[in-house]
Amino acid sequence: MLNRLRAQFVAAATLALLLALAMITVIGYYMASQTFEAQINMIIDSVLHNGGQMPHSGIMSAGGMEITPEQQFETRFFSTITDKAGVVRTANTESVYSIDAQEAAEITHTLIMSADHEGQIVYDNSIFYFKSMVMPGGGRMFVFVDCTSRVWILRQVQHYLLVVSLIIMLFFSIILIFLSKHVVNPFIRNSEKQKQFITNASHELKTPLAVISANTEMTEVLSGKNKWTESTMRQVQRMNALVSELVTLSKLDEKDEVVLSNVNASEIVEEQAESFSQVVLSQGKEFSKEIEPDITIKAEKRGVQELASILLDNAAKYCDDGGKVTISFSGKSGRGAKLTVTNTYAAGAGVDYRRFFERFYREDESHNSKKSGFGIGLSIAQEICKRLNAKIQVSYKNGDITFAIMFK
Repeated sequence: MLNRLRAQFVAAATLALLLALAMITVIGYYMASQTFEAQINMIIDSVLHNGGQMPHSGIMSAGGMEITPEQQFETRFFSTITDKAGVVRTANTESVYSIDAQEAAEITHTLIMSADHEGQIVYDNSIFYFKSMVMPGGGRMFVFVDCTSRVWILRQVQHYLLVVSLIIMLFFSIILIFLSKHVVNPFIRNSEKQKQFITNASHELKTPLAVISANTEMTEVLSGKNKWTESTMRQVQRMNALVSELVTLSKLDEKDEVVLSNVNASEIVEEQAESFSQVVLSQGKEFSKEIEPDITIKAEKRGVQELASILLDNAAKYCDDGGKVTISFSGKSGRGAKLTVTNTYAAGAGVDYRRFFERFYREDESHNSKKSGFGIGLSIAQEICKRLNAKIQVSYKNGDITFAIMFK
């Protein structure tokens, strides 16, 4: 259990760290991208509004930033102007080396044919961002800014963010592995003390219960049965049942892993159904079963027995007088088998069924119900389902309550 809890703690902490780093990486890259796009758009808009030329130094750009003397020479761009028919009339390629006027005209013509007025293109291994605007005469001006170096820097930023995030995650994961033992140990000790207390208390209770039972039986032999001795014996039986259920819960929590194997679940369910049929019938209730033969599932024989027994016992206890209990088992071997137990339960409307699997929960909060039991059985069933990779559900419809277990 210690190793399992440590692994769960490390996994949860690592996942939280991974999500935090992912958010930081995404936000960092998004902000860098936004800054990059804002700068490029500012340059393009400035050139567009200056007749296809870079504004002189000291002039405010279209983005509200002053053009510096160096920006005039460090920005590589070219621009073209077309007439209303889309024919390139002028091309300014003075601020770019790799493209001449003819190539600029061809690129512009391609964009006009594709109706692209804004975006990016790759030409001769260079990346250009472009934008166009309509001229007074009906033609268009296109401005292309070389962003190859800026895009490379942006990609490097993305790369370094990912590398740094992975290094940080690895570093903190190693620290978490070493610290997890100290963090989890107090919880393990508390859990072990609780289990030890339950086990010790169970053993201590068995002796006085055995003495009370023996003394009551002797009293009945000497003086005969009466309502007092019968009440005492009923309470002794209830306490013995409680002790057994507490021990069962404690043992379930102590087991780390369950070895699953192929078992004939149909035979197991059939045996449990036969055992409980007489109990139900003796109470004046109906009992029916629909169990498909030879369904094999990956499970634990004892676990399947316990599940069928718990659900049938619960149905027998809470079935209405003169009602009906039905057990069914269907599906295919390998996966998809389903065990359901249904009983009539007129008082079930409006009940919070989600709480049925809580330990010691009973619908009768006063615990004065004539029904026996302590609200532990369904909790045990849920724990067994977890260990068998099964799922348990409860539903209520038309006066019937149904517990269903789906085996994977």
